[in-house]
Amino acid sequence: MEQYLIDQYDVQEDERWLTSTDDIVNFVRDTDDLFDCGQGYYQDEATMLLKIGDKFYKATAYAEIGSAKQDFGDRLYWVEGIRKVDFEEISKPMPKEVLKVTYNLNITADTKSYVENYFNKNNIEFSIGVIN
Repeated sequence: MEQYLIDQYDVQEDERWLTSTDDIVNFVRDTDDLFDCGQGYYQDEATMLLKIGDKFYKATAYAEIGSAKQDFGDRLYWVEGIRKVDFEEISKPMPKEVLKVTYNLNITADTKSYVENYFNKNNIEFSIGVIN
């Protein structure tokens, strides 16, 4: 699989567990961290792209969300289970246009670490130049 499919689209390919469309529902149900939930927020729908052989599929999972009132702050949300998974065959995604952008930021060391972690997590290439 071309690297841009992983970097730009996070396409999942697992030749052991994804051998036919019959495997899609169970594969999506078994995927950890598909939904983002926490204190004060939840996600009840998530989409992932899958590759099986030379075909691509868009799978959408719908979650049952549980919640609890906290002593302080917002409610805490979590995924109770996945109630439904839909999928459809799609065309192979094309490479996205890549822009080179330069920003000058006045930030603290803590914020710099946060920004760098965000870039790394999202596969954003960056270089660092410190101006005093």
